[in-house]
Amino acid sequence: MKSTRYILLAVMLAVTGLAWAESAIGGIGVVKCDVWLQVRKTPQQDNEVLTEAMVQSWVQGYLSSRNSDGSEDKMVLAVPNHKLINRVLDTVCAKNPEAPIHAVAYDFANSAMELYQNKKRK
Repeated sequence: MKSTRYILLAVMLAVTGLAWAESAIGGIGVVKCDVWLQVRKTPQQDNEVLTEAMVQSWVQGYLSSRNSDGSEDKMVLAVPNHKLINRVLDTVCAKNPEAPIHAVAYDFANSAMELYQNKKRK
């Protein structure tokens, strides 16, 4: 349990340095998918639940930011719930454990935008 706390702290401290290297991306979105995969294996521990919630919220916030205009008629994507975000992260991260969360969110947003725009046109 203590080692998990230290790992989480180390990840959070590393985020600041990594964010600089990865342009304007910050927060837990710069961690790699292997962190997501690890916390999904042991979600019953408090720190894993916290990390999982942080990643989910970061991705949902990133997706929401794509609708930054603020008006419903100009939305570019429908923001999915945490269950769908979990499924996407589980699937993509299992195939690409070295991918950063922000890259997964970026691809997810682009796919969701295309689906949403096609649905709006019909």
